[in-house]
Formats: sequence, C-alpha cells, structure tokens
Amino acid sequence: MSNPKTNYRDGDAYTRMAKKAGYRSRASLKLKEILKKDISIKKGMSIIDLGSFPGGWTQVVKESVGNKGTVAAVDIQDMKEIKGTFFIHKSIAELEDDDFEEFREKVPFDLVLSDMAPNISGIRETDDAQMIYLVENVLSVIDKFLKKGGSALIKVFQGESLDYTRNALSDRFKTCKVNKPSASRSNSKETYVIGKEFK
Repeated sequence: MSNPKTNYRDGDAYTRMAKKAGYRSRASLKLKEILKKDISIKKGMSIIDLGSFPGGWTQVVKESVGNKGTVAAVDIQDMKEIKGTFFIHKSIAELEDDDFEEFREKVPFDLVLSDMAPNISGIRETDDAQMIYLVENVLSVIDKFLKKGGSALIKVFQGESLDYTRNALSDRFKTCKVNKPSASRSNSKETYVIGKEFK
C-alpha cells in the first residue's frame, strides 16, 4: 500500500493545497480545474480512470459522481483503496469485458480519463514514442468501452504526441480542445487533450 505522503514533492502551493484538501496528489487540482472549465460530470455517471495510481483523479471523480455513480480505477501498480470505487490491478492494454463484471450495467462509460506518462528518458524522440504508445492503448479503451456521446481526457507531451492525440480525438469526437491547467508545473511539457461527444 502506498503512503500518501510519499506522493508529494516538497514545495509549491498546489502541492500544499492538495495535501490540505486530503488528495493523494497535486494532480487532483489539475483535474478539478479542467472539469470546471471543460467537462461536466453529473451525479450517477460512470467513469474509468486509466493509470490511476496513486488515486488523486479517482478521488476527484468519485466526489463528482456521488454514491449512485461508478468509478473504475486501473493501474499496474497496486493502489490504496478509495471507498466506493472499483480498482482493477492490471495493465490497461489487457482490459477486457470480464473486468467490469461487478458493474456490468454501467459499461460503456460516460468518461475515459488518462493521466499516464512514461518514465522520462530526456531523449525527446524516445519520450514521444513512449507517450504515443500509451495514448494508443487509451484510444483502444475509448473505442471499446466509451459510450456514444461520451468524453475523454488524455495527458500528453507538447510536440509529437500532442499532435498525434489531437488528430486521433478529432476523428473520434465532435469537438476536441487542448488545456494546460495552471496547476501544471510551468517547466512541465505535459498538457491535456479533451474530446467531447464521442461519435
């Protein structure tokens, strides 16, 4: 089991704000900012959080969907339980219908989330290729398990993986936009691509 304290770096105001609010990572504040501006989550929705460890995004969406909503978190790293959510301990590339047996009536999902990123090598071409590989796995989940009219939110790096993901989501969704929340570190290459109204 993870210790929430190990998921924080010393320092900035967003880290301290997230910790004070009881979230497992500062990433929670990034998601809250994006949801407030670009994605509306309603009570009772079903959401899948890909690459969920340590659980900051899972915490946020569970608050949003309420007791009648369904949140499935997926990660190859074991994640400390979040009450009222389901955790699937496996690679997202291996997800299959049987993994959702406990909440079959809630699939397909209303929203697919991914805050995943590869381990950074510092070599741009390598990092872009690894990020695109992750995005391809997320796209596979979207194609199989997102309901028509649903939404998706995917973290990418500025550059090749951003272009690839924006094109892929533009083909699949009626609208597509990019958002870099203020809670992201200024020196980070990360940004987020949002697709709405799955075709």
